[in-house]
Amino acid sequence: MTKSSHSPCRCACTAHDPARRSMLGGALALAALAPLAALGESVGAPAARGTKPEPGDRLAFMVGERKDQEIKPADLVVGAVPTLAYPLDPASGKVLVSRVGLLTVVRLKPEALKPASAKNAADGIVAFSAVCTHYGCPITTLHPSQSQIVCNCHGSVFDAADRGAVTQGPATRRLAMLPLAIQDGALVVAAKFDGPLGPPT
Repeated sequence: MTKSSHSPCRCACTAHDPARRSMLGGALALAALAPLAALGESVGAPAARGTKPEPGDRLAFMVGERKDQEIKPADLVVGAVPTLAYPLDPASGKVLVSRVGLLTVVRLKPEALKPASAKNAADGIVAFSAVCTHYGCPITTLHPSQSQIVCNCHGSVFDAADRGAVTQGPATRRLAMLPLAIQDGALVVAAKFDGPLGPPT
């Protein structure tokens, strides 16, 4: 039997936690839909724009009781698990559902942020592409350090306090960060992603 090229599961693997597996099932299925290079516009998205987050967009919950509702700064607290989100186009009111637009959003202590993350954060709130740069799984877990985020598939760890830098493989590319701002009490996208999405091709 040929051994897998992937590293073994870590203790946070969804295979060992039925509740987490159920919660993340939709996200994992979404991540497996297609290679990033093959993705196009989502059905029903405005023809004038793509589905990646754009400056001025709001963020909406991907799953849960408040699915498709806008995320407010007060909804995000330090120490909570990352929130999966999609961009919400304020012009049309539509949630732009696509793999390239899937985000992981987490709130850190502002003093924990290094300059590279601090300039793109909004009151400690940071957002990254949720597509792991190793194998494309969604980033869903907060590391015990509370400043790093983890991919449950193969255990890659990324430093949310330092622009998504890889602190533990097998991933080798940092996560793309999405600059945020708070305007009139709302959490908004301040600029486009600052790097490439997903695994290297």
